[in-house]
Amino acid sequence: GGYDWVNKDNDPLDDNGHGTHCAGIIAAAINNGEGIAGLAQVKIMAEKFLSSAGSGSSWDAAQAIIHAVDVGKTISNRIILSNSWGSSSSSSTIRDAMQYAYQNGALIVAAAGNSHSSDPFYPAAYPEVISVSATDPDDNLATFSNYGSTIELAAPGVSIYSTYLNNGYRSMSGTSMACPHVSGVAALVWSRFPSYTNELVRLVLQNTADDLGEVGRDQYYGYGRVNAYRAVQGGQPHDIRVAEITMPPLIFTRDTVKIGGTIQNIGNNTESNVNVQLIVDNALIATKSISTI
Repeated sequence: GGYDWVNKDNDPLDDNGHGTHCAGIIAAAINNGEGIAGLAQVKIMAEKFLSSAGSGSSWDAAQAIIHAVDVGKTISNRIILSNSWGSSSSSSTIRDAMQYAYQNGALIVAAAGNSHSSDPFYPAAYPEVISVSATDPDDNLATFSNYGSTIELAAPGVSIYSTYLNNGYRSMSGTSMACPHVSGVAALVWSRFPSYTNELVRLVLQNTADDLGEVGRDQYYGYGRVNAYRAVQGGQPHDIRVAEITMPPLIFTRDTVKIGGTIQNIGNNTESNVNVQLIVDNALIATKSISTI
Protein backbone atom coordinates (compact mmCIF):
# COMPACT_ATOMS: atom_id res chain seq x y z
CA GLY A 1 0.00 0.00 0.00
CA GLY A 2 2.97 2.34 0.07
CA TYR A 3 4.27 4.64 -2.66
CA ASP A 4 7.57 5.87 -4.09
CA TRP A 5 7.32 9.67 -4.25
CA VAL A 6 10.83 9.95 -5.68
CA ASN A 7 10.30 7.74 -8.73
CA LYS A 8 6.51 8.19 -8.87
CA ASP A 9 5.54 4.53 -8.81
CA ASN A 10 3.91 1.96 -6.53
CA ASP A 11 7.17 0.19 -5.66
CA PRO A 12 8.79 1.97 -2.68
CA LEU A 13 11.88 -0.25 -2.80
CA ASP A 14 14.63 0.89 -0.45
CA ASP A 15 17.79 1.83 -2.36
CA ASN A 16 19.66 3.31 0.62
CA GLY A 17 19.40 0.74 3.45
CA HIS A 18 18.37 3.11 6.22
CA GLY A 19 14.65 2.40 5.85
CA THR A 20 15.15 -1.35 5.79
CA HIS A 21 17.19 -1.16 8.98
CA CYS A 22 14.52 0.86 10.80
CA ALA A 23 11.67 -1.35 9.54
CA GLY A 24 13.48 -4.45 10.78
CA ILE A 25 13.66 -3.09 14.31
CA ILE A 26 9.89 -2.80 14.28
CA ALA A 27 8.78 -5.88 12.42
CA ALA A 28 11.50 -8.34 11.40
CA ALA A 29 10.19 -11.92 11.30
CA ILE A 30 10.52 -13.86 14.55
CA ASN A 31 11.25 -17.50 15.39
CA ASN A 32 13.14 -18.17 12.17
CA GLY A 33 16.64 -18.52 13.63
CA GLU A 34 17.96 -15.71 11.45
CA GLY A 35 18.96 -12.10 11.99
CA ILE A 36 16.87 -10.31 14.59
CA ALA A 37 13.38 -10.48 16.07
CA GLY A 38 11.31 -7.38 15.41
CA LEU A 39 9.45 -5.80 18.31
CA ALA A 40 5.96 -6.25 16.88
CA GLN A 41 4.47 -8.43 14.17
CA VAL A 42 2.67 -5.64 12.35
CA LYS A 43 2.08 -4.54 8.78
CA ILE A 44 4.66 -2.12 7.37
CA MET A 45 3.60 0.38 4.72
CA ALA A 46 6.65 2.01 3.16
CA GLU A 47 6.39 5.61 2.01
CA LYS A 48 9.57 6.49 0.11
CA PHE A 49 10.18 10.23 -0.31
CA LEU A 50 13.97 10.28 0.12
CA SER A 51 16.37 9.48 -2.70
CA SER A 52 19.15 6.91 -2.51
CA ALA A 53 21.36 9.74 -1.25
CA GLY A 54 18.93 10.47 1.60
CA SER A 55 17.52 13.79 0.43
CA GLY A 56 13.99 14.85 -0.48
CA SER A 57 11.45 17.67 -0.43
CA SER A 58 9.01 18.84 2.21
CA TRP A 59 6.18 18.49 -0.30
CA ASP A 60 6.94 14.82 -0.94
CA ALA A 61 7.28 14.22 2.79
CA ALA A 62 3.85 15.72 3.42
CA GLN A 63 2.30 13.69 0.61
CA ALA A 64 3.82 10.53 2.08
CA ILE A 65 2.37 11.28 5.52
CA ILE A 66 -1.11 12.04 4.20
CA HIS A 67 -1.08 9.02 1.89
CA ALA A 68 -0.01 6.70 4.72
CA VAL A 69 -2.89 7.92 6.88
CA ASP A 70 -5.53 7.82 4.14
CA VAL A 71 -4.57 4.33 2.96
CA GLY A 72 -3.90 3.12 6.49
CA LYS A 73 -7.41 4.07 7.61
CA THR A 74 -8.84 1.63 5.07
CA ILE A 75 -6.90 -1.18 6.78
CA SER A 76 -6.91 -0.31 10.47
CA ASN A 77 -7.85 2.46 12.88
CA ARG A 78 -4.47 2.01 14.58
CA ILE A 79 -1.80 3.81 12.56
CA ILE A 80 1.73 4.55 13.74
CA LEU A 81 3.99 6.84 11.72
CA SER A 82 7.65 6.06 12.42
CA ASN A 83 9.80 8.93 11.17
CA SER A 84 13.54 8.32 11.21
CA TRP A 85 14.28 11.48 9.27
CA GLY A 86 14.21 15.19 9.82
CA SER A 87 15.66 18.65 9.45
CA SER A 88 16.78 21.57 11.58
CA SER A 89 14.32 23.73 9.63
CA SER A 90 10.61 23.77 10.31
CA SER A 91 8.15 23.35 7.44
CA SER A 92 4.54 24.50 7.55
CA THR A 93 3.76 21.94 4.85
CA ILE A 94 5.04 19.05 6.98
CA ARG A 95 3.48 20.49 10.15
CA ASP A 96 0.08 20.61 8.47
CA ALA A 97 0.49 16.99 7.40
CA MET A 98 1.45 15.95 10.93
CA GLN A 99 -1.58 17.71 12.36
CA TYR A 100 -3.77 15.95 9.80
CA ALA A 101 -2.30 12.60 10.81
CA TYR A 102 -2.73 13.17 14.54
CA GLN A 103 -6.27 14.47 14.16
CA ASN A 104 -7.08 11.32 12.20
CA GLY A 105 -5.93 9.11 15.05
CA ALA A 106 -2.35 8.31 14.05
CA LEU A 107 0.39 8.02 16.67
CA ILE A 108 3.47 9.85 15.43
CA VAL A 109 7.04 9.02 16.50
CA ALA A 110 10.21 10.74 15.22
CA ALA A 111 13.95 10.74 15.69
CA ALA A 112 15.29 13.68 17.72
CA GLY A 113 18.42 14.12 15.57
CA ASN A 114 22.11 13.29 15.84
CA SER A 115 23.87 16.66 16.29
CA HIS A 116 24.23 16.52 20.11
CA SER A 117 22.32 19.78 20.15
CA SER A 118 19.38 21.22 22.07
CA ASP A 119 18.16 23.07 18.98
CA PRO A 120 14.72 21.95 17.73
CA PHE A 121 14.74 19.19 15.12
CA TYR A 122 11.70 18.63 12.95
CA PRO A 123 9.27 16.88 12.74
CA ALA A 124 10.26 15.54 16.18
CA ALA A 125 9.85 18.98 17.80
CA TYR A 126 6.21 19.39 16.75
CA PRO A 127 3.78 18.91 19.66
CA GLU A 128 1.88 16.17 17.81
CA VAL A 129 5.04 14.06 17.64
CA ILE A 130 6.83 11.84 20.17
CA SER A 131 10.45 13.02 19.99
CA VAL A 132 12.91 10.19 20.74
CA SER A 133 16.48 10.58 21.94
CA ALA A 134 18.99 7.70 21.83
CA THR A 135 20.57 5.78 24.69
CA ASP A 136 23.65 3.57 24.78
CA PRO A 137 23.84 0.06 26.30
CA ASP A 138 24.47 1.59 29.74
CA ASP A 139 21.30 3.71 29.60
CA ASN A 140 23.28 6.90 29.13
CA LEU A 141 22.40 9.46 26.49
CA ALA A 142 24.24 8.56 23.28
CA THR A 143 27.09 10.99 22.56
CA PHE A 144 25.49 12.01 19.26
CA SER A 145 21.88 12.32 20.41
CA ASN A 146 20.03 15.60 20.41
CA TYR A 147 18.34 16.68 23.63
CA GLY A 148 16.17 19.55 24.84
CA SER A 149 12.71 20.44 26.07
CA THR A 150 10.90 18.61 23.25
CA ILE A 151 12.35 15.17 24.08
CA GLU A 152 9.50 12.90 25.16
CA LEU A 153 11.05 9.43 25.32
CA ALA A 154 14.40 7.72 24.94
CA ALA A 155 15.24 4.34 23.38
CA PRO A 156 18.30 2.26 22.44
CA GLY A 157 20.18 3.75 19.50
CA VAL A 158 23.80 2.60 19.66
CA SER A 159 25.12 -0.35 17.62
CA ILE A 160 21.66 -1.68 16.82
CA TYR A 161 21.72 -4.82 14.69
CA SER A 162 18.94 -5.07 12.10
CA THR A 163 17.96 -5.93 8.56
CA TYR A 164 19.73 -4.35 5.60
CA LEU A 165 19.83 -4.38 1.82
CA ASN A 166 20.37 -7.57 -0.22
CA ASN A 167 18.99 -9.82 2.52
CA GLY A 168 21.76 -8.66 4.82
CA TYR A 169 22.15 -7.39 8.37
CA ARG A 170 24.13 -4.52 9.81
CA SER A 171 24.73 -2.60 13.04
CA MET A 172 23.88 1.09 12.88
CA SER A 173 23.65 3.93 15.42
CA GLY A 174 21.44 6.98 15.61
CA THR A 175 18.20 8.38 16.91
CA SER A 176 16.89 6.84 13.69
CA MET A 177 17.34 3.49 15.40
CA ALA A 178 15.80 4.71 18.68
CA CYS A 179 12.64 5.93 16.94
CA PRO A 180 11.47 2.50 15.67
CA HIS A 181 12.03 1.00 19.11
CA VAL A 182 9.34 3.36 20.43
CA SER A 183 7.14 2.72 17.39
CA GLY A 184 7.39 -1.03 17.91
CA VAL A 185 6.52 -0.82 21.59
CA ALA A 186 3.59 1.46 20.74
CA ALA A 187 2.36 -1.23 18.34
CA LEU A 188 2.51 -3.80 21.13
CA VAL A 189 0.47 -1.54 23.39
CA TRP A 190 -2.13 -0.95 20.71
CA SER A 191 -2.39 -4.66 19.89
CA ARG A 192 -3.02 -5.38 23.57
CA PHE A 193 -5.47 -2.50 23.99
CA PRO A 194 -7.10 -1.94 20.58
CA SER A 195 -9.69 0.49 21.94
CA TYR A 196 -7.05 2.99 23.10
CA THR A 197 -6.76 6.29 21.25
CA ASN A 198 -3.44 7.62 19.98
CA GLU A 199 -3.39 10.04 22.93
CA LEU A 200 -3.88 7.25 25.45
CA VAL A 201 -1.16 5.08 23.90
CA ARG A 202 1.13 8.10 24.11
CA LEU A 203 0.32 8.54 27.80
CA VAL A 204 0.94 4.87 28.51
CA LEU A 205 4.38 5.09 26.88
CA GLN A 206 5.22 8.15 28.96
CA ASN A 207 4.07 6.70 32.26
CA THR A 208 5.61 3.24 31.87
CA ALA A 209 9.06 4.42 30.73
CA ASP A 210 12.05 3.88 33.03
CA ASP A 211 12.86 7.29 34.48
CA LEU A 212 16.51 8.13 33.82
CA GLY A 213 18.52 11.20 34.75
CA GLU A 214 16.67 13.80 36.83
CA VAL A 215 13.45 12.70 38.51
CA GLY A 216 10.51 13.28 36.18
CA ARG A 217 10.71 14.57 32.65
CA ASP A 218 14.08 16.02 31.67
CA GLN A 219 15.78 17.32 28.55
CA TYR A 220 17.86 14.21 27.90
CA TYR A 221 15.50 11.26 28.32
CA GLY A 222 12.09 12.93 28.39
CA TYR A 223 9.86 10.75 30.55
CA GLY A 224 12.46 7.98 30.36
CA ARG A 225 13.69 5.04 28.31
CA VAL A 226 10.79 3.12 26.83
CA ASN A 227 9.95 -0.14 28.63
CA ALA A 228 8.08 -2.71 26.55
CA TYR A 229 7.18 -5.02 29.46
CA ARG A 230 5.64 -2.26 31.53
CA ALA A 231 3.99 -0.62 28.52
CA VAL A 232 2.00 -3.70 27.49
CA GLN A 233 0.52 -3.85 30.98
CA GLY A 234 -1.26 -0.63 30.05
CA GLY A 235 -0.66 1.15 33.34
CA GLN A 236 -1.36 0.23 36.92
CA PRO A 237 -4.52 0.90 39.00
CA HIS A 238 -2.93 3.95 40.67
CA ASP A 239 -2.00 5.59 37.38
CA ILE A 240 -4.23 8.61 37.68
CA ARG A 241 -2.30 11.83 37.28
CA VAL A 242 -2.77 15.56 37.21
CA ALA A 243 -1.97 16.46 33.62
CA GLU A 244 -2.57 20.19 33.74
CA ILE A 245 -3.27 22.97 36.23
CA THR A 246 -4.49 26.39 35.13
CA MET A 247 -4.84 29.52 37.23
CA PRO A 248 -4.64 33.29 36.78
CA PRO A 249 -1.42 35.23 37.46
CA LEU A 250 -0.60 35.24 41.14
CA ILE A 251 -1.31 38.59 42.81
CA PHE A 252 -2.03 39.68 46.36
CA THR A 253 -5.80 39.76 46.55
CA ARG A 254 -8.73 38.91 48.76
CA ASP A 255 -10.72 37.80 45.75
CA THR A 256 -11.54 34.18 45.04
CA VAL A 257 -9.00 32.54 42.72
CA LYS A 258 -10.29 29.91 40.32
CA ILE A 259 -7.96 26.97 39.73
CA GLY A 260 -8.64 24.51 36.92
CA GLY A 261 -7.15 21.09 36.39
CA THR A 262 -7.12 18.09 34.06
CA ILE A 263 -7.07 14.63 35.64
CA GLN A 264 -6.21 11.66 33.43
CA ASN A 265 -6.96 8.01 34.13
CA ILE A 266 -4.13 6.35 32.21
CA GLY A 267 -4.21 3.03 34.00
CA ASN A 268 -6.82 0.35 34.53
CA ASN A 269 -8.58 2.05 37.42
CA THR A 270 -12.21 0.98 37.41
CA GLU A 271 -13.44 3.00 40.39
CA SER A 272 -16.34 5.23 39.45
CA ASN A 273 -15.04 8.22 41.42
CA VAL A 274 -11.78 9.54 42.82
CA ASN A 275 -11.08 12.34 45.26
CA VAL A 276 -8.86 15.19 44.12
CA GLN A 277 -7.29 17.27 46.88
CA LEU A 278 -5.85 20.78 46.76
CA ILE A 279 -3.00 21.07 49.25
CA VAL A 280 -1.16 24.34 49.87
CA ASP A 281 1.82 24.48 52.25
CA ASN A 282 0.88 21.03 53.55
CA ALA A 283 -2.62 22.23 54.42
CA LEU A 284 -5.69 20.63 52.85
CA ILE A 285 -7.66 23.45 51.24
CA ALA A 286 -10.33 21.60 49.30
CA THR A 287 -11.44 18.16 48.15
CA LYS A 288 -13.42 17.42 44.99
CA SER A 289 -14.92 14.08 43.99
CA ILE A 290 -14.83 13.49 40.23
CA SER A 291 -16.07 10.73 37.98
CA THR A 292 -13.50 8.60 36.18
CA ILE A 293 -15.99 7.62 33.47
